[in-house]
Amino acid sequence: MKILSIETSGKTFSIALNENSKTIAFFYYEYGHIHSEIIITAVERVLEDTNNSFESIDKFALSLGPGSFTGIRVAMAAIKTFAQILNKPIVAIDTLSILEASLPKIKGIKIIASIDALRNEVFIKQGKKIIIKNIDLFIKSLKKYNNKIIVIGSTSIVYKEKLLKELGSLSVSLPEIMHMPKASVLAALAYKSTNNLSYTKVKPLYIRKSWAQEAKNK
Repeated sequence: MKILSIETSGKTFSIALNENSKTIAFFYYEYGHIHSEIIITAVERVLEDTNNSFESIDKFALSLGPGSFTGIRVAMAAIKTFAQILNKPIVAIDTLSILEASLPKIKGIKIIASIDALRNEVFIKQGKKIIIKNIDLFIKSLKKYNNKIIVIGSTSIVYKEKLLKELGSLSVSLPEIMHMPKASVLAALAYKSTNNLSYTKVKPLYIRKSWAQEAKNK
């Protein structure tokens, strides 16, 4: 089983090729939002370096969001095109689940995935649903863990000082690179998933409208 995954929901860009649950190639790039400029070249390089072709891929995987509207659309357009042409399934996983799976479970420590949603708000999971929450209310809800908590995701970078003050040093203890969702983790989740979708069924996960849409509505 070979899975090609692309993760472009934030400022970073990554591609991974997973074969039978093992990552055999991983491409990671962090230099602004230029995903559309490098995506095809990067995919071709990963396949070429591992002596694979598009036809050898069994299924594709992508991040649904939340995250950058443009970034999400870039990966979705590419993956849906590959899947349509090759008649292969897609596994679509939300960004917060990818972040959660990036860290192993630590006994006695709560791990919370959260992404900056701008306007002093963050994306978080509430059960199986993803919602937007005010940053101060988000922090207040975490105080019950008595500083035994790690926040993973861009929230931990953007609101580092506030989290440090209110939740303690452990909450922001991860290095910055750990807060970026990665295609290698996405591919590993896709390997275990049985939720294979047709390219016609895959849609981006937009929790709120884009700035352009909101401005137009106003």
